[in-house]
Amino acid sequence: MTREELLALIDRAAAEGWTELDLAGLGLTELPGEIGKLTQLETLILGKWDKQKGEDIGNQLTDLPSEIWQLQNLKILSISYNKITEISPQISQLINLQQLDLSHNQISVIPAAIGHLTNLQQLHLSVNQISVIPDAIGQLTHLQQLDLSRNQISVIPAAIGQLTHLQGLDLRGNEISFIPDAIGQLTHLQQLHLSVNQISFIPAAIGQLTHLQQLHLSVNQISFIPAAIGQLTYLQQLHLSRNQISVIPDAIGQLTNLRKLDLNDNKLETIAIPDDS
Repeated sequence: MTREELLALIDRAAAEGWTELDLAGLGLTELPGEIGKLTQLETLILGKWDKQKGEDIGNQLTDLPSEIWQLQNLKILSISYNKITEISPQISQLINLQQLDLSHNQISVIPAAIGHLTNLQQLHLSVNQISVIPDAIGQLTHLQQLDLSRNQISVIPAAIGQLTHLQGLDLRGNEISFIPDAIGQLTHLQQLHLSVNQISFIPAAIGQLTHLQQLHLSVNQISFIPAAIGQLTYLQQLHLSRNQISVIPDAIGQLTNLRKLDLNDNKLETIAIPDDS
């Protein structure tokens, strides 16, 4: 789409009071400042995953105009599959934002200003170059889904425990070696993805996640499954393949809702079958 065509589209959207604008897959290298006219917008899509086509549809945006932060009625902002390198602190002005998708970009830093988006329910930052989760993330107390998979994160901050409404946490494909006890505060968590990291120890605090349905810890360095795992009575899937586990604890038998247990490629020699006689 040429700049002239894009400006004409923005003018039309402003005149007709559009609340949603989808500009994904238009080959855009720049977003004009005129986007700031669309103060009525609630949804702006600049990149997305197309489920029907099974492919990503992005643009070539490397940055965003300051006028975009004037769109304070935005509830959904998706800028995935672009080449964004920085999140402006001005993002804090989008106080009504509920869903923010910045996955598949080149972002290295999450600014503390993200903590001002207190209405945020979904935050997607997978496939970037992020190495640190700021403590400000703990201010997003309405967050239900947090995806930071496939980055360069080595530490899960204790502040993550403040996200007490979180239902899904995805940190697979990072450089995490330690699960903090603060994880146990996420009592509404249903899915926890920590596969493909450097974790060697599962803390007893994991047993506090009594609503957990899926626990993914494959491709780590875990050698021991704690008895606390038996407290996860809602668990349906437990993935522990490609670790160094040699013993299955009796506590596994308490997982009466378990439908899938993956222990492939460990150091198991025998599996004890309880004698019910």
